[in-house]
Amino acid sequence: MILPVVRFDEEILRQETYLVEIPFSDDVKQLIVDLRDTVKAAEDPPGLGLSAPQINKSKKVFVINNGPHQYIMVNPVITRKWGKVTSFEEGCLSLPGVTVRVSRPKFIKIDYTDEHGIRHTNQKFHGMNARIIQHEYDHLDALLITDYARF
Repeated sequence: MILPVVRFDEEILRQETYLVEIPFSDDVKQLIVDLRDTVKAAEDPPGLGLSAPQINKSKKVFVINNGPHQYIMVNPVITRKWGKVTSFEEGCLSLPGVTVRVSRPKFIKIDYTDEHGIRHTNQKFHGMNARIIQHEYDHLDALLITDYARF
């Protein structure tokens, strides 16, 4: 189901998120469907990723929707970041019309559980996928792109 995206001033975006129990409950299965449907429906800006807090759920879950690359990441843990740090204007579905230049490493390794309940360890991502994952991971730690803004 397509759900409304929480805006930047909503308290849930600054709250702690919680681990998801494995095997997934029906509520978590529905959350995954809702994340996928909602990010695909986003048009302005287009949705490249969406975290559970952005649809009002304090769970450690997000979706990446970068062209042919789609990942559901449950209970993710970034275990390593490295490589050249690049700066890029990032937007966010919770901050429509706002972009912030954010510096992030080019490579990451991450452990996560996928939508089928399979655990993946030391998965390497680079470039735009690594950036999107880091952005969505920030949401799970109650960080927004505005936290990176320099005045």
